Amino acid sequence: MNQTHSELGKPSFWQLVFLQSKVNGGRYTGEELPGRTWKWPKDTYLKQRLQRARSHPSLDNAKLN
Repeated sequence: MNQTHSELGKPSFWQLVFLQSKVNGGRYTGEELPGRTWKWPKDTYLKQRLQRARSHPSLDNAKLN
């Protein structure tokens, strides 16, 4: 693992998480971590299977594997 984030010369997001972990003896200050936005994946294999299962009611009692 790189010691610092190459662009800013500061610890990366995950380095801060691990450094502040109670398991590692750190004091957790989650409020000071940089905010991240995250979007749920779209059009995944499992979502496609669910959509197919819902669109074919005759498959309700069938095994979906």
